[in-house]
Amino acid sequence: MELTTLTLCCDQSLRENDARLLRGFFGQRYKNRVEFHHHGPSGLLYQHPLIQYKAIGGVGRVMGLESGSFLVRALPVIDTLNLNGQTLNVLEQNRNTETIVFGATEAPVKYQFLSPWFALNQANHQRYNKLNNRAKRQDLLSRILIGNLNSLCKSVRLTITDRLKANLYIEKPKSIEIKSGVILTGFMGTFTVNFQLPPLWGIGKQSARGFGTVRQIKE
Repeated sequence: MELTTLTLCCDQSLRENDARLLRGFFGQRYKNRVEFHHHGPSGLLYQHPLIQYKAIGGVGRVMGLESGSFLVRALPVIDTLNLNGQTLNVLEQNRNTETIVFGATEAPVKYQFLSPWFALNQANHQRYNKLNNRAKRQDLLSRILIGNLNSLCKSVRLTITDRLKANLYIEKPKSIEIKSGVILTGFMGTFTVNFQLPPLWGIGKQSARGFGTVRQIKE
């Protein structure tokens, strides 16, 4: 599995929520490639995004997996970013392409969420709120997480024959306004699952905009 990461160091540090502005910048520039903006003729595409945008440690990242990797590799040198009307000069940029291990594993792998994971859609949000104890809620979230991984596998045409098992250790959920008038429930914490994810990849809703980004914890 191929992963390409373009890092962009600018004359101003990027904030975590600037990832959505990065998506807007590249989406506008490459309107003819849906992978960059994740919108088709009928609206938002309901599939796992293979190009994701991050702002981690003040540095912008454009990450592409499989077909997304090819597109990120093909991007020209970028001198400036226009983010919400503000021009930022790109002082340094690096592009790294690597072959990564991806898919089901024999032993569980531990991960930490670096940004809020938006697990719940409207239907399972109601189910989550009706559950009256922590264990049942954790079980629901575990099943949703496995669903997120299956969606990722489907997007890269990888068939998983092993049964995935996840255990979550989630903190108290937070309500996060992702844009004016739109509030989602975000989860932070750690989890284990018998699956190897790409480094710093995102899962769940809004993952193209930097949410649900995970880091492997090596013990």
